[in-house]
Amino acid sequence: MSMRLSEIASSVGGQLLGQDRTISSVSIDTRTLGNSDLYIAIKGQNFDGHVFVDNAVKAGASAVLVEDDVKASIPVIKVGDSHLALAELAGAWKSKASIKTVGITGSNGKTTVKEMVATILAVGADTLFTQGNLNNDIGVPLTLLKIEEKHQYAVIEMGANHAGEISYSSHYVKPDVAVITNVGPAHIEGFGSLERTALAKGEIIDSVVAGGVAVLNRDDPFFPLWVEMAGDKKIATFGMSAEAKVRAKDIYSEINKDKFYTHFTLVTDKGEIAIKLGLAGQHNVINALTAASACLALDISLEQVAEGLEKAMPVSGRLEPLIDKLGNLVINDTYNANPSSLKVALDVLMQCKGESWVVLGAFAEMGANSEKIHKEMGELIKSMGVVRLLTVGADTQHAVKGFGEGASFFSSQKKLIAALKKELTSGQSILVKGSRTQKMEQVVASLLSGFKK
Repeated sequence: MSMRLSEIASSVGGQLLGQDRTISSVSIDTRTLGNSDLYIAIKGQNFDGHVFVDNAVKAGASAVLVEDDVKASIPVIKVGDSHLALAELAGAWKSKASIKTVGITGSNGKTTVKEMVATILAVGADTLFTQGNLNNDIGVPLTLLKIEEKHQYAVIEMGANHAGEISYSSHYVKPDVAVITNVGPAHIEGFGSLERTALAKGEIIDSVVAGGVAVLNRDDPFFPLWVEMAGDKKIATFGMSAEAKVRAKDIYSEINKDKFYTHFTLVTDKGEIAIKLGLAGQHNVINALTAASACLALDISLEQVAEGLEKAMPVSGRLEPLIDKLGNLVINDTYNANPSSLKVALDVLMQCKGESWVVLGAFAEMGANSEKIHKEMGELIKSMGVVRLLTVGADTQHAVKGFGEGASFFSSQKKLIAALKKELTSGQSILVKGSRTQKMEQVVASLLSGFKK
């Protein structure tokens, strides 16, 4: 796909200064800029892309899009707001494609569901999907701008930490199928309450195209709210309750060394089919139901849904089973964290052999109740049968108090890792979890790199 600079300028309400050219790709980072790219200079709290316009020219950019006055030897598109122009261009780019789009939001499970949906759809067609953590108001437009003529489907993950963010992103995504996984106390500091969180996630419903489908969690307390927000739009439901149109039965799990498996029967209006999921925990069964419901809404066959689900792999840092140099199972759940995801991770840990240990980094964005939440997490971890808790991050001192005997707080990750190396033998299963700000993947890396006794 491609667009003329004049077409781009018109779509973003800008002015083209210089010769008209054809653009086939866009970048906001001069370090990864390709020849003939359009470079968009974005302003953020801690950066200003306008500083790098000269670098973009030297790197071979065909044109630049800016909001400040700049001098450049290549064509310039001048706009009032380059951040908004990025999104407007992404919307215009997507509108040129003949593509079905799935938009996914929710407090928990977004990334796993996105990967599952993409894996199912990719069985039968070229599918674009969100890479890494590009699920915000910049990442979503950048993903849309990766759409090519070969793509038949796009699977777009949309995160948010404040009201209006989902509405902003989904306006440009315009999903044929909009998915809300659930609502929980993730980013509650930015939303203020669970109900406001539910309303913010529900913003995705407004952008569903005519004839599209809203895929909703029948078991979520806010399901009635989303149904009301959907109005006369089509609704598909998933969940564990009998009222859900897509549900599961006959669930059981197995763990073979460093592999997790969950077996269940997928029950739908189109029939039933056995699934062997290479992921652990009932929450991943629910994630699979979510993905199945989204794909069935696109008229994907039950057989293709099953094939795709069985190909699904753990997302790095999401209940990822690893084996350390001592032969212990290490459950890497460091991608991000909130109290709901801690509970499901502990459920998985309890199925594993040996002593159950938890290495916990502080949870961010817990708001004014952070102290209470962390203390309750310590109590929960203890109640589940964990024998050793090691923590880092100021608020985890309250988790240590909640856990009691067997818990230790460390003032630095370095000191925590040193204690782990000293204490671990070969009879433990270790869950490592914490918010991204804590960089707990470094603890996982230390466990996998061996020990000096």
